[in-house]
Amino acid sequence: MPGGNKNINGDDGVKFEKGNKAAEKWTEKEALKFGNDLLSWMQAEDENIFFDDFIYLQDHKGKYAGKIYAELPSYLAKKYSSFLNILNTCRKIEETKLKKFSAFDKLNASISKFLLSAEYGYTEKTESKTEHSVAAPITVQIDGKNIELK
Repeated sequence: MPGGNKNINGDDGVKFEKGNKAAEKWTEKEALKFGNDLLSWMQAEDENIFFDDFIYLQDHKGKYAGKIYAELPSYLAKKYSSFLNILNTCRKIEETKLKKFSAFDKLNASISKFLLSAEYGYTEKTESKTEHSVAAPITVQIDGKNIELK
């Protein structure tokens, strides 16, 4: 069934042509370039932990065909499984650095604990034991006989 603007079907014609302003900018090739740059950046320095630092604090002008924005990693991960694989590696690096650096007091332990629980589902293990004891035996009378419960 035709739909969209002027009943244009998605199968009709070419969706994006070179030179078209509406042409898709985040191709798989561009996504992989961005993903590999993110991965390289995370591996380069111990302080390179968070995606937001790469997105907002690095100069990307003219480096990629598309615009860099906060939800870009999520968008590209949904669109390309190859990018998702790189992003999963980056998330493991982030998780590992948070655990490692908080263990060696390079990061604030409270903040690391919060981030690990919020982003990665970590929880504190708490153990509780309940003991019940009866100080005096209970006596029950059944059919005229006293029965002591211990």
